[in-house]
Parts: sequence; C-alpha cells; structure tokens
Amino acid sequence: MPANQRKILVDSVARLLRRGATRNLEKILDRTHAADIAWVMGQLRDADDRFRVYQLITDDDTRAETIAEATPEVQREILGRLEDEEILDVLGNLFADDAADIIEVLDDERASRVLSAWKGEDSVNVDQLLNYEADTAGGIMSPDFFALPEDTTVAEAIATLQASHEELEMVFYLYVVSDLGQLIGVCSLRQLVVSRPDQLLRDICETDVVTVTTHTDQEEVARLVARYNLLALPVVDDNKALVGIVTVDDVIDVLREEATEDIFKMAGAGAEAFADTVTVGRSVRARMPWLFASFVAGTFSMFVIGSFQDAIEQIAALAAFIPITLGMGGNAGTQSATIMVRGLALGRVPSGQIATVIGREIAVGAVGGAGYGALLAILAWALFGRTAAVEPWTILQLAGTVSLSVVCCMTVAAAIGACVPLLFQRVGVDPAVATNPIVTTTTDAIGVCIFFVIATMLLPL
Repeated sequence: MPANQRKILVDSVARLLRRGATRNLEKILDRTHAADIAWVMGQLRDADDRFRVYQLITDDDTRAETIAEATPEVQREILGRLEDEEILDVLGNLFADDAADIIEVLDDERASRVLSAWKGEDSVNVDQLLNYEADTAGGIMSPDFFALPEDTTVAEAIATLQASHEELEMVFYLYVVSDLGQLIGVCSLRQLVVSRPDQLLRDICETDVVTVTTHTDQEEVARLVARYNLLALPVVDDNKALVGIVTVDDVIDVLREEATEDIFKMAGAGAEAFADTVTVGRSVRARMPWLFASFVAGTFSMFVIGSFQDAIEQIAALAAFIPITLGMGGNAGTQSATIMVRGLALGRVPSGQIATVIGREIAVGAVGGAGYGALLAILAWALFGRTAAVEPWTILQLAGTVSLSVVCCMTVAAAIGACVPLLFQRVGVDPAVATNPIVTTTTDAIGVCIFFVIATMLLPL
C-alpha cells in the first residue's frame, strides 16, 4: 500500500476507534493486508487501541500474520495480553520460521511453557529452528520446502505439487533429493511444466546448485541470493541433506536488519538503538566509549589551539577559518570511510586493488581540497583584504594558509577514511564501527595540527 494510502488508513482507524464504530472497523480490517494492519498498529499511540485492533481482526490467518509482521515491540505487547492457548492458536496458523520468531519474542519461562503445550509436527520443526543461532542460515530458514526423490516422474511431481501446495510457504523451486535426503539438484517450476510427463527429475534438474549450510552467516546468505538472482536458497546440514530454504522475503529482512545495524555502528550508537528492551543505561554504555574518543581528540585539539594562542592574537582572522577547515576534512574522511565500508561489505574491494582504491580516494580528497581551498582563499581575501590592521601581503599569506590547509586536511582525511576500515577488517573488527567515531575524531585532531603547522610556515608570526 502506498504511503499516502497508509496515512489515510491510520487516520480512519484512529477515528473509528474514538467513535467506537466496531462494525465499520471490522469491515476495513477484513479488506486490509496483514502487513498494513501491523503497520497501523505500530502507528497508534495507545496500547489499548493496538490491542483492540488486533481483537477486531476476524480471520485467524490474518490475525496470526499480523502478529508475525508487527515490530518486536508490538509483538511483545500483544502477546503479553494473550493467554497461552491464544498464543498456540496464533502459532498454529503460521509457518515454522515465523512461529520460531514469535517464540523468541516471549520471555524464557513462557516460551518453555508454550512449547511444552504445543504438540504436532510443526512444534518439532520450530524446536529445531530454535537450536540455530538467530543470525545464521539455520535461524532464518523455512523447513517447509518442495522436495521429491530423483526417480520421480514429471507427471508425479506436478500431481504432488497440486495436492500439497497449500502446506508450503513459497514454492519457487522443486528440489531433487536422494533416498537419504541429500540434495542432488534443483528444478524450476517452468522447467517442470515444459518437460515431458514421463521424464525423471534427475534428468531435467540442474545439478550445479548454490547452497549454504545451517551455520552460514545471514549476510553471506543475502550476498549469494543477490549475486545469483535467486528466489530461494537451499540450506543443507553437515551431511549435505536438505533441511530448509531461505526465501527472498527473509533475505530482504536480513538486508534491512544488517543495513540498520551498520548505520547505528557507524554512528557509534549501538546496534539496537531502537529496541524497546534497551535501557538508558545500556545506551549510555554503548555510546560513551565513542564519545570519549571524541572527547580525547577534542581535548588534544584544544591544547594545540591553545599553544598557538599568540599566533591567533597576532592575526585574529586565523581563528575564523579553523571550523571550516576541520569540517571539510571531517566530511572528506567520513565520505571515504563510508564508501570503503560499503565496498568491503559488498565484496567490491578485491585484495589486489586495495592500493588503487585508496589512491582514488586520496586523489578525490586532493582535487576537492584544491577546489574548495581556492574558493576559501578568495573568500579570505574578500573578507579581510580591506582590513587596515593587516598588511596586504599578510592577507595574501592568510589566503594561502587557509587554502593549503584545506587541501592537506581533505587529502589526509580521505587517506585516513580509506585506510582505517581496511585496518579494522584486517584485525577482525567490524569496519562499520570505524566510520564516524574513529575517522572523524582522528581527522579533527590531525587537521588542527596541519592548520597551525602551515600557518607557522607561511604567516609572519
């Protein structure tokens, strides 16, 4: 649903809730997709209103899917108001991977109680999924897939699919397995319907299959799906037996989750800044180390500027150009670091081209510095050229100082921004943490030194 329609939907639901128009609200919810209902619930301010919307959903499948599509905060809030039997009804209307996600939202005591009361094949599948780490292929896979033995004919495969498709979450491919359940090949549904009915699956399937193990990191899963344009990726165990698939909708969630996590890391704000379980104390502990790094760098810059106090007193205009010089350097460093971090995440920085990539970033910083340095020199001359207290030659020296400072600061900052993420990756630290906290503070401290060293060399101090 487009954003403007979603806003209208939220306003309509809120208005009907205030009026108590239950019948009209039920009709709207019956025509609304579960994902949109979940989004509406997240926009409502009052917890009672969110729960009333949930209760007014008449279809059991839609109700369960709405819970699955909701944010963890809304899930935890709604599930906390439900009885164990009601939670079991929700789980019974979900596929195993979504049910496992719901179980993980519950507190440990209630999750154990619900799992103990849940009987059937679905509960066994959920138990198996919960044994895997949440950020691995095993943790995000679906155990519901379409697989048949290799000696099955095409006609038999089509008949089986027609009879059992409602039990499967998403049928993108037919997987061909051996008698021991080991993955042999994969067959697209298109290939299935255009083949002769008497052909065997082993004769029409593609045997060069891209697979992952249950322990593969979810980021690697997402990269493989994107690289090979897959709709689903098979997951095998240590014995090469097919145990599940990761579908493209789960990959989209992974990409969004990983991108959000990297953005928070780049800002030094912690990976779970939006989670409702994160307390003020926990957020402070996550952010203070990076703020301390900024504090140390700022203190260093303060002492450097203080040591050149006499120079600033002689040429007061010098102080006016410190913020813009440091700002340009900090931005150049952040840009280079962001590009490098993203390139490393996407695998676009081959080891044999590292020097080329760093050289390119340095060149960009130098060229940008030259352009803005020249502009700043013109600005310095225009602002202070008519000042009677300063000699014309000194004004020219000031213009040269600020111009050269910007060039050097942006060049050095670009080099730091390109190199620090590479260094972090080499020592086994996530490069995303390097962008703002480390690069910005480092470039500020070095930028102050560069500015006053050049000022000492060029100005009559």
